This record gives sequence, structure tokens and C-alpha cells, in this order.
Amino acid sequence: MYAKLIKRNLLIYTHDKMGIFFSFLGMFISLLIYIFFLRNNLIASLSRVEHVGKFVDTWMVAGLISIVALTTTLNAFGQEMEDRRNNKLDDFSVNSGLRLSAIKWIYTLTAIIEGLVSTIIFAVICFGYLSIRYSENAFNGHFWMSILFNSLLVVFSANFFTLISSCLSTMASFSALSAIVGTLAGFLSGTYIVYDALPKFMQTVLNYWPGYEIAAITRNEMMHGISSGVPNRVLDALGVSSNIGRAMAIVTIGTIICLVINYILSRTEKK
Repeated sequence: MYAKLIKRNLLIYTHDKMGIFFSFLGMFISLLIYIFFLRNNLIASLSRVEHVGKFVDTWMVAGLISIVALTTTLNAFGQEMEDRRNNKLDDFSVNSGLRLSAIKWIYTLTAIIEGLVSTIIFAVICFGYLSIRYSENAFNGHFWMSILFNSLLVVFSANFFTLISSCLSTMASFSALSAIVGTLAGFLSGTYIVYDALPKFMQTVLNYWPGYEIAAITRNEMMHGISSGVPNRVLDALGVSSNIGRAMAIVTIGTIICLVINYILSRTEKK
């Protein structure tokens, strides 16, 4: 029954052609805004860095991939809100014999699948951009490590939004959440504003936010070899981190906390 309901959610997602179009359009817009409006300013500010164009392109692309990994899982919970509004959750519970709390996890699994697919597709686009621009094959081991890191972020974000969506009751509130997440994700990954330009309080928050930590190690992975001559203080200011162990610990702990809270909340739900 789990598989059938997940398949049903995925079919609804894939049949919504316009929804998919605008979802990927948002990803493209982020990349195009960087290419046409932000790239030259960043290059000018880091003009002393060797191979500055490739350095800046790789830095930004890594951040954009992590933004997509964090935000695209939210789409599945829009379907949950729609089903809740149409009283379909009760129908699913009656027909399948599953608790409403168990059905909740179906949307979490759907979110993970949709998030992974979207992240991989966007990563292919971004690495393709780097390959074309610099006439080299960017699809190497760094590509797969970047996918691995951001897959963990997808799992965290799916569980995080499971928790957040459980507090929402209307499509209006969900739409507001989507707008907020879309706006904040770039800042909380240290992409739209570099880490060093943020207030100390925000830097402290980012140091314990999985989205930023994964973005930081993704940048380090993708920029391997490019950033070898760049001073560590510059890399730190740009949110580039080689501390994979710390990032893995933060995203794992964050996921476990969300899982535990979601489980506790699910025990209070009616059958």
C-alpha cells in the first residue's frame, strides 16, 4: 500500500506539466541571474584570485545545487495539503487500514524521491555548464561526491518540512511557507550573501544549519584544485569548508531530531 500511494503521488507530480515546468524554471532563473547579473561583480571583487572566472563559477554553482536540494522537497507537501483539504487522507486511511500518521510518512518518502531527482537533474545542468564554459569534463568523482552530500541534505529537508507542514492547515499558509523558504534558502546557504558579510549572529546560526554546512563542503569538493592558491581566510569568508566530518554530524543530528519529533507527533494523531 505504501508503494501504491507513493506511486500515486509521483504520477500526480509528473502529470502536472506546468508545475514541473515552473519548478525547473525557478532553478534556471537562479542560474541565469548569477550568470548575467552577479558573476561579473564577484569576479571583480576577487580579481587577485588565479583562474578567478572558474573559481567564482564553481563556487556559485555549488551553492545553487544545495539550494535546490533543500527547497525541492517542499513540493510533495503541497500535494499533502491538497489531499488534506479534499479529505482524501481519511479515505486513504479507511481503504488501506493505515493510520493517518503512517500516511504522513508517504509524503516524506515522496519528497525524498522528488528532491533527489530534481537535485540530480540540476547538478547535471550545472556541471554541464562548467564543462561547456571551460572545455573540460566536469563529470568526475567530484560530481558524484557532490550528489552524495546533497542527497543527505534532501533527506534532512524532507524530514524538516514534514515537521513544519504538520503545523500548517491551509494552502494559503503553505504558499506563504514556500515563498519564505524560496527567499531564505539562498541566504542560509551563504550563496546570495557571502558568509563573511553576514552579522555574527547569523554566522553562528549558519554554523549549525545543515543547508549551509552541506553547501560549504560541496563548494570545497567542487573547487578542489581550483582553490589551492587561495588563502584560507578568503575561503572561510566565502563559506568553503573541508570539514566533512562536522557537516555529516550536523546533517545527521538534524535529521534524527526531526525524525524523533515527527515520530512523537505521529503517536498523538488519531487513527
